[in-house]
Amino acid sequence: GLFVSLSGSIILFCGADKKAPFDKLIKIAVLISAVAVSFSSAYLMYLIFSNNFEFEYVASYSSTDLPFIYKVSAFWAGQQGSFLLWILIHALAGVVLYKNNSFSGKGLGVYLLVESLLIIMTLGKSPFEPAEVVGVDGIGLNPLLQDPWMAIHPPVVFIGYALLAVPFS
Repeated sequence: GLFVSLSGSIILFCGADKKAPFDKLIKIAVLISAVAVSFSSAYLMYLIFSNNFEFEYVASYSSTDLPFIYKVSAFWAGQQGSFLLWILIHALAGVVLYKNNSFSGKGLGVYLLVESLLIIMTLGKSPFEPAEVVGVDGIGLNPLLQDPWMAIHPPVVFIGYALLAVPFS
């Protein structure tokens, strides 16, 4: 995802005024980036629901006895998952914006650059780091976070964060 979004922004800044060949490359970059981020998010959700405690993030925020709604909330319970949620919303919004022709070439380049920075932040502290000690059960979600609003509040906030990149771009 990082390589594709960086490549897309570089292509846009180099050739945004020459529309013909670059528009297709940009569309491909936006779509591939969204697919890569969606795959990463789906994989993290799979790890959480399959109780794969070989990963530090899953062991820290999930457990075998956690109810369904809080297993979903475990995705964004930690910083790493929150950043991944932010990137996912940002990438999917990028696809919608491109399909609606809402951006000029340079605007989409800035949007992809913002996505690249979000991906770099996530790579710095990845939710896919292996656990040092693999346990039978995870620590689970902090009891203070086991609230129905925890399932609603963070996604709404991160939708706002992700969509702030639209007027910025």
